Amino acid sequence: MTSAGPLSATEARAALVVAADLASCRRPADLEGVLFDLPGLIGAEYVGAGELRRSAGDGAIGVLPQITQPYVFDADALADWAAHWHQHPVFARQSVRPDPRVLSYSDFVSAREWRKPRHLLGLPASGVARQLSLHLAGDELRTAVLTVHRVDRPFAERERALFEALAPHLRAAYLRLEQGREAERWQEALESGLGQAGACVVMVDGDGRIVRADAGAEEVLRRWFGSRARATHLPAELAEWVELSRTAVPAPRFVGVQAGRRLGVVSASAPGAEGLLVLQERRTARPDPAELADALPITRRQAEVLTLLGEGRSDAEIAHRLGISVRTVGHHVEHILERLEVSNRTAAAGVLATLASAP
Repeated sequence: MTSAGPLSATEARAALVVAADLASCRRPADLEGVLFDLPGLIGAEYVGAGELRRSAGDGAIGVLPQITQPYVFDADALADWAAHWHQHPVFARQSVRPDPRVLSYSDFVSAREWRKPRHLLGLPASGVARQLSLHLAGDELRTAVLTVHRVDRPFAERERALFEALAPHLRAAYLRLEQGREAERWQEALESGLGQAGACVVMVDGDGRIVRADAGAEEVLRRWFGSRARATHLPAELAEWVELSRTAVPAPRFVGVQAGRRLGVVSASAPGAEGLLVLQERRTARPDPAELADALPITRRQAEVLTLLGEGRSDAEIAHRLGISVRTVGHHVEHILERLEVSNRTAAAGVLATLASAP
Protein backbone atom coordinates (compact mmCIF):
# COMPACT_ATOMS: atom_id res chain seq x y z
CA MET A 1 0.00 0.00 0.00
CA THR A 2 1.08 3.57 -0.60
CA SER A 3 1.99 6.02 2.14
CA ALA A 4 -0.97 7.79 3.66
CA GLY A 5 0.25 11.37 4.08
CA PRO A 6 -2.08 14.17 5.24
CA LEU A 7 -5.55 14.40 3.77
CA SER A 8 -5.98 16.94 1.02
CA ALA A 9 -8.21 19.97 1.55
CA THR A 10 -10.84 18.41 -0.73
CA GLU A 11 -10.75 15.13 1.21
CA ALA A 12 -10.95 16.96 4.55
CA ARG A 13 -13.97 19.00 3.42
CA ALA A 14 -15.72 15.88 2.13
CA ALA A 15 -15.04 14.11 5.43
CA LEU A 16 -16.47 17.07 7.38
CA VAL A 17 -19.65 16.96 5.30
CA VAL A 18 -20.10 13.24 6.03
CA ALA A 19 -19.31 13.83 9.72
CA ALA A 20 -22.03 16.51 9.87
CA ASP A 21 -24.50 14.15 8.20
CA LEU A 22 -23.63 11.43 10.70
CA ALA A 23 -24.16 13.86 13.60
CA SER A 24 -27.73 14.45 12.40
CA CYS A 25 -28.62 10.74 12.16
CA ARG A 26 -31.54 9.90 14.42
CA ARG A 27 -33.15 6.96 12.61
CA PRO A 28 -31.78 3.88 10.81
CA ALA A 29 -32.92 5.41 7.51
CA ASP A 30 -30.71 8.45 8.21
CA LEU A 31 -27.63 6.29 8.68
CA GLU A 32 -28.55 4.25 5.65
CA GLY A 33 -28.55 7.40 3.53
CA VAL A 34 -25.06 8.36 4.72
CA LEU A 35 -23.74 4.85 4.11
CA PHE A 36 -24.99 4.98 0.54
CA ASP A 37 -22.59 7.91 -0.01
CA LEU A 38 -19.64 6.39 1.85
CA PRO A 39 -18.27 4.21 -1.01
CA GLY A 40 -17.93 7.22 -3.29
CA LEU A 41 -15.95 9.12 -0.65
CA ILE A 42 -13.52 6.31 0.12
CA GLY A 43 -13.35 4.92 -3.39
CA ALA A 44 -15.12 1.65 -2.58
CA GLU A 45 -17.70 -0.20 -4.66
CA TYR A 46 -20.05 -1.21 -1.86
CA VAL A 47 -20.45 -0.95 1.89
CA GLY A 48 -21.89 -3.38 4.41
CA ALA A 49 -23.18 -2.68 7.92
CA GLY A 50 -23.43 -5.97 9.81
CA GLU A 51 -24.32 -6.80 13.39
CA LEU A 52 -23.91 -10.22 14.95
CA ARG A 53 -26.13 -10.87 17.98
CA ARG A 54 -25.66 -13.90 20.18
CA SER A 55 -28.10 -15.33 22.70
CA ALA A 56 -27.45 -18.16 25.14
CA GLY A 57 -24.40 -19.27 23.18
CA ASP A 58 -26.13 -19.27 19.79
CA GLY A 59 -25.18 -17.03 16.88
CA ALA A 60 -27.65 -15.15 14.72
CA ILE A 61 -26.75 -12.48 12.21
CA GLY A 62 -28.65 -9.33 11.37
CA VAL A 63 -27.83 -6.44 9.07
CA LEU A 64 -28.36 -3.01 10.65
CA PRO A 65 -29.24 -0.98 8.69
CA GLN A 66 -30.51 -3.60 6.26
CA ILE A 67 -28.10 -2.68 3.49
CA THR A 68 -24.98 -3.86 1.75
CA GLN A 69 -24.99 -1.25 -1.00
CA PRO A 70 -25.65 -2.12 -3.78
CA TYR A 71 -26.63 -5.58 -2.50
CA VAL A 72 -29.15 -6.69 0.12
CA PHE A 73 -28.96 -9.83 2.23
CA ASP A 74 -32.00 -12.05 1.69
CA ALA A 75 -33.34 -14.55 4.22
CA ASP A 76 -31.21 -17.43 2.87
CA ALA A 77 -28.05 -15.33 3.04
CA LEU A 78 -28.80 -14.35 6.65
CA ALA A 79 -29.35 -18.02 7.52
CA ASP A 80 -25.94 -18.82 6.05
CA TRP A 81 -24.41 -16.05 8.16
CA ALA A 82 -25.99 -17.47 11.31
CA ALA A 83 -24.45 -20.88 10.59
CA HIS A 84 -21.02 -19.82 9.31
CA TRP A 85 -20.20 -16.38 10.75
CA HIS A 86 -17.25 -17.86 12.66
CA GLN A 87 -15.48 -18.33 9.29
CA HIS A 88 -15.51 -14.60 8.65
CA PRO A 89 -12.04 -13.06 9.21
CA VAL A 90 -13.52 -9.84 10.67
CA PHE A 91 -16.45 -10.97 12.82
CA ALA A 92 -14.63 -14.01 14.18
CA ARG A 93 -11.82 -11.88 15.58
CA GLN A 94 -13.62 -8.65 16.41
CA SER A 95 -16.23 -10.58 18.41
CA VAL A 96 -13.45 -11.96 20.66
CA ARG A 97 -10.91 -9.13 20.79
CA PRO A 98 -12.28 -5.86 19.34
CA ASP A 99 -9.76 -3.55 17.65
CA PRO A 100 -10.87 0.10 17.28
CA ARG A 101 -8.64 0.79 14.25
CA VAL A 102 -9.76 0.66 10.64
CA LEU A 103 -8.29 -2.61 9.43
CA SER A 104 -7.76 -4.32 6.13
CA TYR A 105 -8.65 -7.99 5.93
CA SER A 106 -4.93 -8.46 5.26
CA ASP A 107 -4.38 -7.45 8.91
CA PHE A 108 -6.32 -10.56 9.93
CA VAL A 109 -5.41 -13.23 7.39
CA SER A 110 -2.75 -13.90 4.80
CA ALA A 111 -3.46 -14.12 1.08
CA ARG A 112 -2.98 -17.90 1.30
CA GLU A 113 -5.50 -18.25 4.14
CA TRP A 114 -7.92 -16.00 2.30
CA ARG A 115 -8.06 -18.39 -0.65
CA LYS A 116 -9.61 -21.09 1.55
CA PRO A 117 -13.26 -21.77 0.61
CA ARG A 118 -15.60 -19.20 2.10
CA HIS A 119 -18.36 -19.24 -0.48
CA LEU A 120 -21.10 -19.52 2.14
CA LEU A 121 -20.19 -16.05 3.40
CA GLY A 122 -20.17 -14.53 -0.07
CA LEU A 123 -16.51 -13.49 0.27
CA PRO A 124 -14.44 -13.20 -2.92
CA ALA A 125 -11.74 -15.79 -3.46
CA SER A 126 -9.08 -13.12 -4.06
CA GLY A 127 -8.37 -9.57 -2.95
CA VAL A 128 -7.49 -9.81 0.73
CA ALA A 129 -6.38 -6.14 0.69
CA ARG A 130 -9.55 -4.96 -1.03
CA GLN A 131 -11.70 -4.78 2.09
CA LEU A 132 -11.53 -2.39 5.05
CA SER A 133 -13.42 -2.91 8.29
CA LEU A 134 -14.36 -0.74 11.25
CA HIS A 135 -15.51 -2.15 14.60
CA LEU A 136 -18.55 -0.04 15.60
CA ALA A 137 -19.58 -1.56 18.92
CA GLY A 138 -19.52 -4.79 20.83
CA ASP A 139 -20.05 -6.64 24.07
CA GLU A 140 -20.54 -10.25 25.11
CA LEU A 141 -23.79 -10.47 23.13
CA ARG A 142 -23.10 -8.48 19.95
CA THR A 143 -20.49 -7.38 17.46
CA ALA A 144 -21.19 -4.61 14.95
CA VAL A 145 -18.80 -4.04 12.04
CA LEU A 146 -18.85 -1.72 9.04
CA THR A 147 -16.97 -2.84 5.92
CA VAL A 148 -16.16 -1.26 2.55
CA HIS A 149 -15.15 -3.32 -0.47
CA ARG A 150 -13.87 -3.05 -4.00
CA VAL A 151 -12.73 -5.62 -6.53
CA ASP A 152 -10.40 -3.85 -8.96
CA ARG A 153 -7.44 -2.85 -6.73
CA PRO A 154 -6.30 -2.75 -3.09
CA PHE A 155 -7.14 0.19 -0.84
CA ALA A 156 -4.36 2.72 -0.36
CA GLU A 157 -3.24 3.92 3.06
CA ARG A 158 -4.67 7.37 2.28
CA GLU A 159 -8.11 5.83 1.81
CA ARG A 160 -7.73 3.92 5.04
CA ALA A 161 -6.78 7.19 6.76
CA LEU A 162 -9.91 8.86 5.37
CA PHE A 163 -12.03 6.00 6.71
CA GLU A 164 -10.19 6.32 10.03
CA ALA A 165 -11.03 10.04 10.22
CA LEU A 166 -14.73 9.16 10.00
CA ALA A 167 -14.52 6.30 12.51
CA PRO A 168 -15.52 8.23 15.69
CA HIS A 169 -18.44 9.84 13.87
CA LEU A 170 -19.66 6.48 12.55
CA ARG A 171 -19.44 4.95 16.03
CA ALA A 172 -21.30 7.89 17.58
CA ALA A 173 -24.08 7.64 15.00
CA TYR A 174 -24.41 3.89 15.61
CA LEU A 175 -24.49 4.43 19.37
CA ARG A 176 -27.28 7.03 19.06
CA LEU A 177 -29.35 4.62 16.99
CA GLU A 178 -28.74 1.83 19.49
CA GLN A 179 -29.75 4.09 22.39
CA GLY A 180 -32.84 5.12 20.45
CA ARG A 181 -33.79 1.48 19.91
CA GLU A 182 -33.29 0.76 23.61
CA ALA A 183 -35.44 3.77 24.52
CA GLU A 184 -38.20 2.54 22.19
CA ARG A 185 -38.04 -0.97 23.68
CA TRP A 186 -38.14 0.51 27.19
CA GLN A 187 -41.13 2.67 26.31
CA GLU A 188 -42.97 -0.29 24.79
CA ALA A 189 -42.26 -2.39 27.89
CA LEU A 190 -43.44 0.39 30.22
CA GLU A 191 -46.62 0.96 28.23
CA SER A 192 -47.31 -2.77 28.15
CA GLY A 193 -46.68 -3.11 31.89
CA LEU A 194 -48.86 -0.13 32.74
CA GLY A 195 -51.61 -1.47 30.52
CA GLN A 196 -51.51 -4.87 32.18
CA ALA A 197 -51.65 -3.15 35.56
CA GLY A 198 -54.74 -1.21 34.45
CA ALA A 199 -52.86 2.11 34.36
CA CYS A 200 -52.39 4.72 31.64
CA VAL A 201 -50.27 7.84 31.24
CA VAL A 202 -50.70 11.51 30.32
CA MET A 203 -47.77 13.86 29.72
CA VAL A 204 -48.45 17.52 30.53
CA ASP A 205 -46.39 20.68 30.27
CA GLY A 206 -45.90 23.33 32.95
CA ASP A 207 -49.18 25.05 31.99
CA GLY A 208 -51.30 21.92 32.21
CA ARG A 209 -51.55 21.38 28.47
CA ILE A 210 -51.59 17.78 27.32
CA VAL A 211 -48.41 16.99 25.40
CA ARG A 212 -49.20 13.33 24.88
CA ALA A 213 -51.71 10.79 26.16
CA ASP A 214 -52.01 7.12 25.34
CA ALA A 215 -55.31 5.77 24.04
CA GLY A 216 -56.29 4.38 27.44
CA ALA A 217 -55.78 7.74 29.13
CA GLU A 218 -57.94 9.54 26.57
CA GLU A 219 -60.77 7.09 27.21
CA VAL A 220 -60.44 7.38 31.01
CA LEU A 221 -60.53 11.19 30.86
CA ARG A 222 -63.65 11.13 28.67
CA ARG A 223 -65.35 8.61 30.94
CA TRP A 224 -64.66 10.55 34.14
CA PHE A 225 -64.84 14.15 32.97
CA GLY A 226 -67.11 13.98 29.94
CA SER A 227 -67.24 17.20 27.91
CA ARG A 228 -64.73 18.78 30.31
CA ALA A 229 -62.03 16.47 28.91
CA ARG A 230 -60.41 18.01 25.84
CA ALA A 231 -57.63 16.71 23.64
CA THR A 232 -55.32 19.63 24.46
CA HIS A 233 -55.96 20.52 28.12
CA LEU A 234 -56.62 18.72 31.38
CA PRO A 235 -60.06 19.18 32.97
CA ALA A 236 -59.99 22.17 35.31
CA GLU A 237 -60.23 20.16 38.55
CA LEU A 238 -57.43 17.85 37.46
CA ALA A 239 -55.26 20.78 36.30
CA GLU A 240 -55.74 22.49 39.69
CA TRP A 241 -54.74 19.31 41.46
CA VAL A 242 -51.60 19.01 39.28
CA GLU A 243 -50.61 22.57 40.20
CA LEU A 244 -51.12 21.84 43.89
CA SER A 245 -49.19 18.56 43.70
CA ARG A 246 -46.12 20.39 42.39
CA THR A 247 -45.71 22.40 45.58
CA ALA A 248 -47.29 20.21 48.28
CA VAL A 249 -45.09 17.86 50.32
CA PRO A 250 -45.97 15.06 50.30
CA ALA A 251 -47.77 15.33 46.96
CA PRO A 252 -51.51 14.64 47.33
CA ARG A 253 -53.25 11.90 45.39
CA PHE A 254 -56.22 12.68 43.17
CA VAL A 255 -59.11 10.30 43.86
CA GLY A 256 -62.45 10.14 42.09
CA VAL A 257 -65.34 7.80 42.85
CA GLN A 258 -68.24 6.76 40.62
CA ALA A 259 -70.74 3.94 40.86
CA GLY A 260 -68.65 0.80 41.28
CA ARG A 261 -65.41 2.45 40.15
CA ARG A 262 -62.54 4.47 41.58
CA LEU A 263 -59.98 6.68 39.80
CA GLY A 264 -56.57 7.33 41.32
CA VAL A 265 -54.04 9.72 39.78
CA VAL A 266 -50.38 10.09 40.76
CA SER A 267 -48.29 13.02 39.52
CA ALA A 268 -44.61 12.81 38.67
CA SER A 269 -44.42 16.47 37.65
CA ALA A 270 -41.61 18.89 38.42
CA PRO A 271 -42.10 22.67 38.71
CA GLY A 272 -42.11 24.37 35.31
CA ALA A 273 -41.34 21.14 33.45
CA GLU A 274 -43.22 18.45 31.60
CA GLY A 275 -44.53 15.78 33.92
CA LEU A 276 -46.39 12.51 33.89
CA LEU A 277 -49.77 11.68 35.32
CA VAL A 278 -50.40 8.00 35.97
CA LEU A 279 -54.12 7.22 35.93
CA GLN A 280 -55.39 3.99 37.42
CA GLU A 281 -59.04 3.02 37.34
CA ARG A 282 -60.31 0.21 39.57
CA ARG A 283 -63.54 -1.50 40.43
CA THR A 284 -64.79 -0.99 43.98
CA ALA A 285 -66.78 -4.22 43.95
CA ARG A 286 -66.32 -7.69 42.49
CA PRO A 287 -67.88 -8.39 39.09
CA ASP A 288 -71.30 -9.95 39.40
CA PRO A 289 -71.79 -13.56 38.18
CA ALA A 290 -73.27 -12.41 34.86
CA GLU A 291 -70.10 -10.38 34.13
CA LEU A 292 -67.91 -13.29 35.17
CA ALA A 293 -69.76 -15.68 32.87
CA ASP A 294 -69.22 -13.27 29.99
CA ALA A 295 -65.56 -12.69 30.78
CA LEU A 296 -64.50 -16.25 31.63
CA PRO A 297 -65.12 -19.66 30.02
CA ILE A 298 -67.53 -20.71 32.79
CA THR A 299 -71.28 -21.00 33.25
CA ARG A 300 -73.44 -18.64 35.26
CA ARG A 301 -73.72 -21.16 38.13
CA GLN A 302 -69.95 -21.73 38.10
CA ALA A 303 -69.51 -17.94 38.22
CA GLU A 304 -71.66 -17.82 41.36
CA VAL A 305 -69.50 -20.55 42.91
CA LEU A 306 -66.29 -18.75 41.89
CA THR A 307 -67.50 -15.46 43.41
CA LEU A 308 -68.07 -17.12 46.79
CA LEU A 309 -64.86 -19.12 46.47
CA GLY A 310 -63.03 -15.82 46.00
CA GLU A 311 -64.46 -14.64 49.33
CA GLY A 312 -62.78 -17.64 51.00
CA ARG A 313 -65.99 -19.60 51.55
CA SER A 314 -65.84 -23.33 52.17
CA ASP A 315 -67.75 -25.82 50.04
CA ALA A 316 -70.31 -26.19 52.82
CA GLU A 317 -70.83 -22.42 53.04
CA ILE A 318 -71.15 -22.13 49.26
CA ALA A 319 -73.65 -24.99 49.22
CA HIS A 320 -75.74 -23.30 51.92
CA ARG A 321 -75.66 -19.90 50.14
CA LEU A 322 -76.68 -21.35 46.79
CA GLY A 323 -79.07 -24.03 48.06
CA ILE A 324 -77.20 -26.92 46.45
CA SER A 325 -75.37 -29.97 47.82
CA VAL A 326 -71.73 -29.92 48.90
CA ARG A 327 -71.04 -32.63 46.31
CA THR A 328 -72.44 -30.42 43.55
CA VAL A 329 -70.24 -27.56 44.74
CA GLY A 330 -67.24 -29.89 44.48
CA HIS A 331 -68.15 -30.76 40.89
CA HIS A 332 -68.48 -27.07 40.05
CA VAL A 333 -65.08 -26.32 41.57
CA GLU A 334 -63.48 -29.12 39.53
CA HIS A 335 -64.98 -27.72 36.33
CA ILE A 336 -63.90 -24.18 37.25
CA LEU A 337 -60.29 -25.28 37.79
CA GLU A 338 -60.32 -27.17 34.48
CA ARG A 339 -61.82 -24.32 32.46
CA LEU A 340 -59.58 -21.67 34.01
CA GLU A 341 -56.58 -23.99 33.56
CA VAL A 342 -55.44 -23.61 37.15
CA SER A 343 -54.47 -26.29 39.66
CA ASN A 344 -56.14 -25.19 42.91
CA ARG A 345 -58.73 -22.97 44.56
CA THR A 346 -56.19 -20.30 45.48
CA ALA A 347 -55.18 -19.91 41.84
CA ALA A 348 -58.85 -19.70 40.81
CA ALA A 349 -59.42 -16.98 43.38
CA GLY A 350 -56.36 -15.20 41.93
CA VAL A 351 -57.98 -15.18 38.49
CA LEU A 352 -61.05 -13.64 40.04
CA ALA A 353 -58.98 -11.02 41.87
CA THR A 354 -57.17 -10.07 38.67
CA LEU A 355 -60.44 -9.69 36.81
CA ALA A 356 -61.95 -7.70 39.64
CA SER A 357 -59.05 -5.24 39.62
CA ALA A 358 -59.13 -4.71 35.87
CA PRO A 359 -60.28 -1.29 34.65
